[in-house]
Amino acid sequence: MYDEITAIHYSTYRPPLHSIILKRALRQNKKRQTGLDIGCGTGRSAQELACFCNHVVGLESSQSMLSKTEKHEKVDYVNSPGEQIPFADRSVDVVTLAGSLNYIERVSLVNELARICQADAEIVVYDFELDLTRFENYLEINSANSSSEYDHSTNLSEHSVFDEIVIVEDEISINARPSEIAHLLLSDRESYNALCRKYKTLDPLLSVEREICSMSNPGTFTSNIFYSVYSLVQN
Repeated sequence: MYDEITAIHYSTYRPPLHSIILKRALRQNKKRQTGLDIGCGTGRSAQELACFCNHVVGLESSQSMLSKTEKHEKVDYVNSPGEQIPFADRSVDVVTLAGSLNYIERVSLVNELARICQADAEIVVYDFELDLTRFENYLEINSANSSSEYDHSTNLSEHSVFDEIVIVEDEISINARPSEIAHLLLSDRESYNALCRKYKTLDPLLSVEREICSMSNPGTFTSNIFYSVYSLVQN
């Protein structure tokens, strides 16, 4: 779980990957009244979903994350787990899970999605994996989560209540300022701890930014993106 410090860095800068993925995954020119973003974190994913809906609810179990959200005229935030969705039956037009599926008990989630989704609702499971290796190597810190068993490509394909529309894996290039890359590094607990030890401070942001500025081509990195789109099986 992100604590208060890493949540601040997390909320300060995130690359525009939510927008990129949703534009690819969702049908264009479809009218959607209600959207649900499960595991919305600091609200970036919910706000991007609001570009496609009249109203969005961002569901998040971490109060620390919700405390960093910004107000948005089309988004409401609810502190609740993804296994208990406070929606009426057949009331949702689109559901997104951005990097949250690994943290939710799958059977309960699937039952809830089958209950709340309209017949033609879109269900989008997506994630991305930033490749910050060259910055970590330059700063001489170990790659964060290098031994993690976290699966960015996890999806809902094994569940028979859903029809699979598409599954995509791709790599894209991102441009960012050195300060933004520093926030990305410090939003990860392992990298944050390593950088605190390296610079002997609990606030290494400026030191990290200065070193990144001294690199060649400091503002470019890549990200792997993963998304899958589903609809309910029609009986």
